[in-house]
Amino acid sequence: MIQSSRIAAAAPHRVNFIPDLLELRAAELGARRRTLQRGQSVDIPDGECCVLIVIKGMLSVVTPTVDGKEAFLSDVRPGEMVGEAFALGNDSVPLAVTAVEQTEVWALRRTAYLRALSSVPEFTVAAMDAMCRRQCRTNLRMAESVTMHVADRLAAELLRLAQSSADGDHIDDLPTHRELAVRIASHREAVTKELSRLERVGAIRRKGHRLALVGPSWSKDAL
Repeated sequence: MIQSSRIAAAAPHRVNFIPDLLELRAAELGARRRTLQRGQSVDIPDGECCVLIVIKGMLSVVTPTVDGKEAFLSDVRPGEMVGEAFALGNDSVPLAVTAVEQTEVWALRRTAYLRALSSVPEFTVAAMDAMCRRQCRTNLRMAESVTMHVADRLAAELLRLAQSSADGDHIDDLPTHRELAVRIASHREAVTKELSRLERVGAIRRKGHRLALVGPSWSKDAL
């Protein structure tokens, strides 16, 4: 189970240069730097900003469903952005963005984002690259939801979360069981049950909010 799900884990991301570009031209492009504390949420659009570009940290994006639940859409990693569809006038679905950890972002209003796209070619190319990478992860999640059981989806998600660590084999701040369930389109009870099973067989080790992936079944060499 864990070995096969290793294939479904996304490849380590490449940090885009958009944050560095904005660092040099923040005043010109109308970018404002913000720090979101872990668990802090922002609705997009929120009246003040339309696009958030991650400098460091990670954001989680969900949208409410008609039955009052939450549907997970994507993580937003360093160099990536969220809210660009609103800036382009092509999305009426509200987004709830939450900081998975303390996260620094550049915030741009719609006019500032469109000005950057039209006047800075490097920004335009980088924005397209960031959107494509995020869309690839979204496509991967859609494929997982229809081809993999809950246990495999959870294993793939743990691998994705662990990839942000230096050694790629632990998660410093594990999301709650409910948050994990939203990410893999499941239920909290199913996540709790599977995490307990993985710990019982020695595949994971937990201490507080930290979770370590244990054993060769999680490594690339095991494929």
